[in-house]
Amino acid sequence: MKDDRPLELALARVLSPRLGHAPSRWPEPLYLHVRERAQRAGLGEAEYVERVAQAGEAASLAMLLDAATIGHTAAYRHPEQFERLGRVLADLAPLRPGPLRLWCAGCSTGEEAYSAAACAEAAGVDAAVLGTDVNPVAIAVARSGLLPQRRSVGAPLPAPWAERVPEALRRRVRFEVASLTDAQPALGAGPFDVIFCRNVLIYFEREQVPRLLGRLAAELVPGGHVVLSPAEGILPLPPELRRGPAPGWLQRSEGDAEVEPASPRAPGALAEEGPASAGAGAGAAAREAGAEAAARLLGAGRADEAEQVLATLLNADPEHLEGWFLLGEALLARGERAQARAAFQRVLRCSAAGARHVDAGALRRAAARRAEALRDPR
Repeated sequence: MKDDRPLELALARVLSPRLGHAPSRWPEPLYLHVRERAQRAGLGEAEYVERVAQAGEAASLAMLLDAATIGHTAAYRHPEQFERLGRVLADLAPLRPGPLRLWCAGCSTGEEAYSAAACAEAAGVDAAVLGTDVNPVAIAVARSGLLPQRRSVGAPLPAPWAERVPEALRRRVRFEVASLTDAQPALGAGPFDVIFCRNVLIYFEREQVPRLLGRLAAELVPGGHVVLSPAEGILPLPPELRRGPAPGWLQRSEGDAEVEPASPRAPGALAEEGPASAGAGAGAAAREAGAEAAARLLGAGRADEAEQVLATLLNADPEHLEGWFLLGEALLARGERAQARAAFQRVLRCSAAGARHVDAGALRRAAARRAEALRDPR
């Protein structure tokens, strides 16, 4: 059997410092890319990776990063968040001198940044948008405005973007290569009114997330917003940020800036436990009810609602093994393959003590099979 450990170590040494994290398994396109290039060069696979880094070959390193990153994006992905963005920008515009500033961190090929700019345009708001990504190949595509003709969940690219993003919209957006782990991830372009960082933090270890979110919060104006994907509402927050009224929306509170009050919970959603909780027993019962509610919603084809219930459940109990499995199912039903795989992989890291009414071993095996089937989300 082939020993892949030298290649895994080489990839970790070369790519992890640039990406800011080391996945348990790299995307399959990366292994295929390295194998092909190594054969052409007459080198071993690990030797090829080390040679690229030592020689400082910018183009070859860019292709490694491109193969290593999960560029899963789409125009108006999570459309409910863009509907809300339009309203938020319209409310903020009268309060700010000059154009509003938006940052899309981890923007991939640019669909998210262009969607944000289009929302501002539709709201009649002057806005400047910065898009950053660690992948230089993706940034080159974003700058060109010639977007891959992929579909968002349930919808194609907007008709005016079929050939190329309109020039007027392109002028609103600037794209740069940068990583969240860089010393200046926003390249000095802030402070920002809204920061999008969706489907990025879920790939980092949970312990890293508050520090990274703290860096985003430092780039916000008081009362500014950070937008995560709905599934990332389960991630731990730094003290500078509080959860807003919609899934995935966070807000910075500082001085006299007020955080918007949370909206009423959806049926089946759970409150976070705090000092005033009715006790551990009641909290456990509530979490069980949440898992059952999510399962019923999934069975009824209501994956969006199930995802919201599970986000609340997992925020209260990050080791809830069934909750992570159900979240993977909900994300998969929404077409979010890369995020579904991350949720299924999280099942494998949960303690067996986190299993409530299922065989932990059987559920882990099922999660492993699903994660393996979703290994290449592109």
